[in-house]
Amino acid sequence: MKTNEFRKRVIVSAGLVASGLMAYTIAMAQNIPIVDPPPTIQTLKGVTVPLPAQLMDYIQNKPAAIQLGKALFWDMAVGSDGKTACASCHFHAGADSRVTNQTSPGLKNVTPGFVAAFDPSRTRPSAGPNYWLVKEDFPFHVLSDPNDRNSNILFTTDDVVSSQGVFATDLIQPVVVTAGAATDKCVNITDPHYQIGGQHTRRVEPRNTPTMINAVFNFRNFWDGRANNAFNGVNPFGPRDTTAGIYTSTTTTSPLTKVKILLENASLASQAAGPPGSDFEMSCGGRNGAMMGRRLLGRKALYGQQVAIDDSVLAPLRNTTAPAYGLTKTNLDLIKLAFWPKYWQSSAVVNVGGAPFYQREANFTLFFSLAVMMYESTLVSDDAPIDRLIAGDSSALTQLELEGMGVFLGKGKCVECHKGPELTGAGSPLQKEREEKGLVERMIMGDNNLALYDNGFYNIGVRPTIEDIGTGATDPFGNPLSWTRQFQNFVNTGNPSKLVDKFEVDPCTFEIDPCTPATPNFREAVDGAFKVPTLRNVELTGPYFHNGSRASLAQVVEFYNRGGDRRNGGPCSTSDSDTTGLNNNCSNLDADIRNLELSPYEQAALVAFLKKPLTDDRVRCEIAPFDHPQLKINMGQLETFNAITQARDDYFQVIPAIGKTGRCVPGGQGPLLPFEDILISYPSS
Repeated sequence: MKTNEFRKRVIVSAGLVASGLMAYTIAMAQNIPIVDPPPTIQTLKGVTVPLPAQLMDYIQNKPAAIQLGKALFWDMAVGSDGKTACASCHFHAGADSRVTNQTSPGLKNVTPGFVAAFDPSRTRPSAGPNYWLVKEDFPFHVLSDPNDRNSNILFTTDDVVSSQGVFATDLIQPVVVTAGAATDKCVNITDPHYQIGGQHTRRVEPRNTPTMINAVFNFRNFWDGRANNAFNGVNPFGPRDTTAGIYTSTTTTSPLTKVKILLENASLASQAAGPPGSDFEMSCGGRNGAMMGRRLLGRKALYGQQVAIDDSVLAPLRNTTAPAYGLTKTNLDLIKLAFWPKYWQSSAVVNVGGAPFYQREANFTLFFSLAVMMYESTLVSDDAPIDRLIAGDSSALTQLELEGMGVFLGKGKCVECHKGPELTGAGSPLQKEREEKGLVERMIMGDNNLALYDNGFYNIGVRPTIEDIGTGATDPFGNPLSWTRQFQNFVNTGNPSKLVDKFEVDPCTFEIDPCTPATPNFREAVDGAFKVPTLRNVELTGPYFHNGSRASLAQVVEFYNRGGDRRNGGPCSTSDSDTTGLNNNCSNLDADIRNLELSPYEQAALVAFLKKPLTDDRVRCEIAPFDHPQLKINMGQLETFNAITQARDDYFQVIPAIGKTGRCVPGGQGPLLPFEDILISYPSS
């Protein structure tokens, strides 16, 4: 839980390496009254990766499942167009560093009657499809006084920097899926946002792409938390989808039995189930997992993509023959090695979406999602300089970096949200909160009034809440994404079914007024709240925030130093109303977002700490387990900065296959670069 503003802080001086226990001991020795040890930084080394207790009921061979997951994650054939892999948006330290065709026109705005449209950028009057981002376009919100959030606005936009996916298409009707085909059979449809001169461009997601490195520790995934902690075998929504189920069989000819599953600690599997069916990210509209399985099962895994001779996972399966390359086995071969036969063996068919499919096809989302989760569970970066410092290496950080750590732990308040081994309160700390029935918190918010909110999800005032309500939204079944809203609905009605995520709340865990029960219609501060991202490897995972509006960590620190970008005068007529508010709630602002009054030196020290000390060089150099197969990523059109008159999809960047020794070896590709170093400056003439 977060410390409240009434609790005296333990300030950790620069150069002091403090675990939570050490900080607690210091506080006790100085007779400082505290309830819990204050949040602090911990090493990720040795932290147990949370995986479902029932995992081996489905997977019979973990190494084979990891091989399958790595192949599927990097396979461009997974996309309906045969050009889009999961890795297409996660190829750079688990994130996306592309600078062309990466902008989206504020598609999440909930203002009644709002029509999304691209805004001008800071450098050009037109910043629509195929736009080429440059250094001078950032940040997306510029003030006359960078230290005063209410000073005159010189520039602002609700556009988002995210990741391009697929063209706007639907499956051709009637649907015909050809086993082994390179692409699905799709037809173009009209998208009013992503076209130039009547020619379509690839759609761009409405939120920035977070890194999937260390994402296995997240209790929920996606910015709004919709990737449920419990995986239902079919989609991201866990127990919320009461119709979800998989199919089992007892023999190769037996009829199929539909069973419901809920695998806890599998939010990465829930997350993996989403993008392959998204008509923005990877799919033609109308494609389901069974259709995807029919096309992909018989294909050679990674067909047409090269695999390094020393790939840490896939080398034993590598095919060296051009032009096929990829692996020697099909996806079905790998599934049979990884999963128990009762999930794929039967020749019986079942109706999925109005069409007959074999068991192995109907269960493809189960195989895909669990395998990708198993692969991503290996992507743990736990050997950054901060880990070595905590282990006792006093030379791991420079003096400036140590001073930056002092700011991080003290005056900067960063550790209040970016805490624990993963440097996010949305990670392993939530495992403890669930056990203690503390997923919902009651705290004093940024307006000094009480509210309930979701632990690990906060509104920090990046943009007005009405532009994207985040975890305040609902799922496709009408249920709140927010734990707080579910809990409050339960309190209001006394109906346990309102707790759709099957959790409990103990009021004795509340920071304010512990053991005082929640009351009906209590204030909720969940609109505009988003998952706290990890800060590990943050130097390499820009652009930053859920809207990708900052290119550098210096811009991020500047934002926090002034207390965010919320403006006075929100939806209410009260003096403390601000733009984080929505409807009758005057503010959703997190309590720690306020003017920090950091000096320029303190800001520079904090930026220095966020860079090298938190970055694992294995990630920077793509050393195993962060090595990968070859990938071709879509780059849109790169002909000119100005007046793009024709939209095309003719430019690709080849990301070469990297083996276990990484890209920083002599003659290699060199280390990954921060996003701010990939951007070029706008030409002066």
